[in-house]
Amino acid sequence: MDYYQAQNKYRQKQLRFILNFFIKLVFIISIFFVGWWLGNGDKLILIQENEKIINDFNNEKIELDRKLTDTRLKLKEANLALHTQNISNNISDFGRDAKNILASSLANGVNEKDIINSLTLLGKNKICNSFKYKELPVSTQSFIPPENTLLLLSGSLKVKAEGNIIDTDKIPYFDPSKPLRVIFVYLGNNDIVEGNLPISKNIMAGKFSVNLKILESKVRGAVIVRYQSCKV
Repeated sequence: MDYYQAQNKYRQKQLRFILNFFIKLVFIISIFFVGWWLGNGDKLILIQENEKIINDFNNEKIELDRKLTDTRLKLKEANLALHTQNISNNISDFGRDAKNILASSLANGVNEKDIINSLTLLGKNKICNSFKYKELPVSTQSFIPPENTLLLLSGSLKVKAEGNIIDTDKIPYFDPSKPLRVIFVYLGNNDIVEGNLPISKNIMAGKFSVNLKILESKVRGAVIVRYQSCKV
């Protein structure tokens, strides 16, 4: 091998080294570029998702503010109506009962139609049946009568009563002067009212209501259930 061949071989070797270095540099730059592109894409997606969450939150806030404003307006209108009703009828408990219904319904998220029906049932524009009376045996700690559940309105309303026995009596009759525990079962509800006789209960369901009153009975060991159904 002469001098020119050696020089040519050396130059080819240098060229291959530079070419390999350039290819590696381009490869590394490409990797960095692809990484930056992917990272920037993920960042954009994350920004878009955060913007969507913020927009959804703002939309929900606007909707809640609108509902709150509507509720406040309806509450003002209802209070005005209650105030007018109380002025026209001072001996009525309409205002107190209606306010209780409003407060309970708003707290439980009851829809507007049901609230209107409930308030209407308190007014005069309703049709009521005559009062009916049923006798209900009272259960005690030591005695449960065979028919201790009263079925009303074709069985859609069940009433049970639990009382305390007379201390000085050997027969386990309940004492009507002591607190009574009355259970009302209807439409999946299980309401319990405790207190001394008489005990009142008003049940409302849509356009239908039942007014109940638990009274002392002349029959020992029992109470009288007076009830009246109304509709609008």
